[in-house]
Amino acid sequence: MLAQVNLTPTESKKLIAKAIASLDMVRQASTEGMILLHPSSSTYFIVEEITGVKPRTNYWVCGVVAPRGMCVEMGTFVGGYSPGSLDLRELSALWVIRNENLSTGGTIAEYLDSMGPGDVYIKGVNALDPQGNVGILVGRSQSFGQVLSAWRRNGFKMVFPVGLEKLIPTPIKQAAKEAKRARYDYAMGMGVGLFPCPQGKTVTEVDAIEILSGATAVPIAAGGLGGAEGSITLVIKGSEGQVKKAIDFVEQSKGARLPQLRLCNCYQCSDPNCQFPVGGKHWVSA
Repeated sequence: MLAQVNLTPTESKKLIAKAIASLDMVRQASTEGMILLHPSSSTYFIVEEITGVKPRTNYWVCGVVAPRGMCVEMGTFVGGYSPGSLDLRELSALWVIRNENLSTGGTIAEYLDSMGPGDVYIKGVNALDPQGNVGILVGRSQSFGQVLSAWRRNGFKMVFPVGLEKLIPTPIKQAAKEAKRARYDYAMGMGVGLFPCPQGKTVTEVDAIEILSGATAVPIAAGGLGGAEGSITLVIKGSEGQVKKAIDFVEQSKGARLPQLRLCNCYQCSDPNCQFPVGGKHWVSA
């Protein structure tokens, strides 16, 4: 059987979340261990798929690529944090799942020290190259370096959800060498670097279709208009049962929505790490 489907980036995140939540290692960690997640548009749906409820916190994403450039969601500043002083090594804006229940509080250092082989760390990424390698944009914090050190020491599993909208033509290692955040003379928003991720399980829409149904998905087009910008068009093939199952999961993901994004006012933000000269820019509102 053959089918053609289309997914917007948000719908892709929902589909990928369904696949990740169904993985044996994730299911086991959710009931017998711990799942540590950084708030993001991808992990928002993963929490919902595992716990059955949307994350009930004041934040659902930390760093974000917005139309104006690189920025930070205002919710991460609630509780004493402020632009320019946020240190992700002590950030408690994290999600932890134990016994299929979501909890918050504590610091990333505390969680990483207690993680072991039966636990899972999940983080959305920002770039995917044609070889399947992924990378994470990093601003002022180097917290992912802490994650890697703990991973090598404690052996927990890592999962990286990534939609095909984030596919770049440049190899991740090469792109990382060019992303020199401390040397930019101009940056739209916060200057960022690119951190290559080590071995972990990467899950795209193609992987999600196979995980959920056993069918094969082949990307045939990307992009669109009227809200379909960044979308991916897939051909799904397999047995009748496999393809129908894949279609069912895709249709469950259609219409997915994320919470409203709240960004700092560029004209009032005092973050010294932001290099964006906002004055007189027609695309930045006061």
